[in-house]
Amino acid sequence: MINEVLAQADTMLDTTSIMQSPTSEELEAAAGVVAGAGLLFGGMILLWVVLGLIFLAFLIWWIILLVDLVNRDFEQKTAYIVVMIVGLLLGFVWLVDLIYYFSVVKKDLGSKK
Repeated sequence: MINEVLAQADTMLDTTSIMQSPTSEELEAAAGVVAGAGLLFGGMILLWVVLGLIFLAFLIWWIILLVDLVNRDFEQKTAYIVVMIVGLLLGFVWLVDLIYYFSVVKKDLGSKK
């Protein structure tokens, strides 16, 4: 009985199977995982670059519209300035830009100085 337990423990503690080099199938599987992770990481970087460029475009457009707002003379000028600044601080530059563009610039409200 003790010999059987020792033989079983010996097979369980056999370190030769742990120290064997990986097979070609295991290497191919690992390479596939690494390639998939690389594509995912590259895709995420590309997504952040595109979103950053879109934000930069809206920020530049926000500056242009703010200059237009300061040069324009109409009743709700102060309200739009507050909305533009709050929109910038809260991260809604794109929304504020669209609202101001379609409600003031497109309708050509007020006179420019």
